[in-house]
Amino acid sequence: MRAKEFLSERPIEEGDASGSTQFNSELGCMLGFVGADATLENLLNPKFKKYNTKLIKPNDVRAQAQLGYDQGLYIPENFNAWVKLGAAIKSKTKYKGNVGWDGTGQGNQGGVADVVFEDGATHTGISIKETSGITLTNTSPKELGFDYTGDIFKSYFEKYWLEWKQAVVDRVLELAQSGRVIGAPKTDSEGNPVKQSGGGEKLRAIQYNHDDHTDDAGNVYKADTYTIWYGKGPDIKTWKREAFTKDAINKAIKAGNSLMQRVFGDWYQTAIAGAEPKAIEYQEKLFKAFTDKALEEMSKALAKPKALSKLLQMSEEKPYYYYMPESKTKGGKIKPEKLYEVPGTGGSTGINVNLKLAGPIEYKQVKGTGQKYHVKVWNVANGKPGEDAYAVITLYIRYANGLFAENPTARVQELKGAEHLLWQSIEK
Repeated sequence: MRAKEFLSERPIEEGDASGSTQFNSELGCMLGFVGADATLENLLNPKFKKYNTKLIKPNDVRAQAQLGYDQGLYIPENFNAWVKLGAAIKSKTKYKGNVGWDGTGQGNQGGVADVVFEDGATHTGISIKETSGITLTNTSPKELGFDYTGDIFKSYFEKYWLEWKQAVVDRVLELAQSGRVIGAPKTDSEGNPVKQSGGGEKLRAIQYNHDDHTDDAGNVYKADTYTIWYGKGPDIKTWKREAFTKDAINKAIKAGNSLMQRVFGDWYQTAIAGAEPKAIEYQEKLFKAFTDKALEEMSKALAKPKALSKLLQMSEEKPYYYYMPESKTKGGKIKPEKLYEVPGTGGSTGINVNLKLAGPIEYKQVKGTGQKYHVKVWNVANGKPGEDAYAVITLYIRYANGLFAENPTARVQELKGAEHLLWQSIEK
């Protein structure tokens, strides 16, 4: 039986393609500094030399751009819109030097810019965001004061972590054995399953094999095993279909996270609304214990001004620009376009910035499998500020790349009140 004939659960969708976002917004904006009429076609043409005099390391930029193009990241409409935005940003910043793209990995002072300016420039460059709202960075929880290896929840509270994970896995295996198949095929724009080498489809799913089963490619899956489809990314060759015994699955989940396990995490995300109260109970026990520890560790780490600067992506080296386009919220409200000048925090910058926690870090409970914290920050360089003169960082610790598939990350999701940290809005 073919997968498209028996897979009945809802599709498990891939997250937004960050690579495509980076390619079109960052590279497009950089080309806007070259010229409002600049095109990717000309950039990729090795015989077209006109752009070389305006680029930092033009050969590196061209090579990286070609790589992204070959990977299918180029979306002409988005890219060309960002070229125009880049030209407008150039006009506002009045920058006249050469530009580069940090997508090449060439780096920049302070590690904050996507569109890079020359070393001798007054500013590092520009940090580009695809949508409105200040979202700063993905970071390692180690930057927040945690000492761990692997999955941070496992590292601190392995017993509670394994209880939760095992409850999820046991339930999925039970459902699969009863005849349900968890997952659904990935389809193209016409609704046809996306083919995978070896006779499968590009999908995440699990099926129990009651009897020996042979697929269309001649692969045999033994009775009393679980066939799991799994993978990551656009390359079809990286997606697999393998059979696992129950013992092998249980051994794998105890060892840590892996791509094979995402099918269990994806199912749990759909059941978290109340369908699986026992598993949710285990999650709550884990999160309660971890939260108490997290508040203790982060409070110590973020008491240091340099740690706060790094979290906020406020470089000690130089100031830089932070750009967000206009966007529309789910309720239809328009968030306006914003261009900020973000001050450097080092003494050599001439900017008087000294960051300090403005109160205890607060835990904010949310639905799902992530943790949310609010961090209030003062600039105390000129003495104690007013009671309400603080910015608020919204910080998440979550399984950003799939529950049980990869280890949790820390992400600064939002910054409010940036003007209290001397972020200056550039209107014209």
